[in-house]
Amino acid sequence: MQQGNKEPISGQIPKEDRIKVGAIAEATNEKLHKTDMTGTRGTTAQADQSNVREIIKEWPLLSKEVAETMMKFYGVPNTITPTQITWYYNGPWKRTVVYKDGYPHDFPEPHTDMLEQTINYHVPAEKVGELAKLEGSLFVDRTKGEVMVHCDNEGANTISMNVMHDIVEDRLTAETGREKIKEQITKFLKGETAPYAEEFLFELPEKEQWDTDNPVVDDKELLKDIKAKKKSMNLDDEKLV
Repeated sequence: MQQGNKEPISGQIPKEDRIKVGAIAEATNEKLHKTDMTGTRGTTAQADQSNVREIIKEWPLLSKEVAETMMKFYGVPNTITPTQITWYYNGPWKRTVVYKDGYPHDFPEPHTDMLEQTINYHVPAEKVGELAKLEGSLFVDRTKGEVMVHCDNEGANTISMNVMHDIVEDRLTAETGREKIKEQITKFLKGETAPYAEEFLFELPEKEQWDTDNPVVDDKELLKDIKAKKKSMNLDDEKLV
């Protein structure tokens, strides 16, 4: 890996390679659209449990503790690297990741974010700004149709997802949502009943929730070059998805 390069490498990629990638990407796009947003992501394979424990024993205490909790309830993760372990389709989650390295977060109380969890969920474009004001650890990926949140425990992540849904449904604003998070995390950490932390209070979608937007590039020469390249590569015989 090159060190010290301060610029993207994109300007160094030859035109022919750019067209080639564009052709493969267009063919892949067409095939994905035919899946009707069904199917799964990631892998069903499982990591070796002894390897998992060998890696996380060197992790900071919080990340190690949370990883152990996730394994207690969800079993051995699907993938592992020296810096993260990942489960796919564990419980209600599309994806759960525990990171070795955490980041400080002071809302609603001082803690460290290193547990990231994702669901399929469509957020209308006009709601994204309000959700951005809710808290910095909740993210909307409209193209993938995902909402992702990270904290230090699953209860807090579940609270954030439920509040997110209430904002999308106009039952809460970012301001009142922050108050709801404060109320529910306090109850959860004190061992009191906290409905927003204990289950999803809305129906999770059964399919992917992609928002693919609309094409706007209309340069006829460029589009012709991409289609010609796609045809010459005979991509029907390739694994695209």
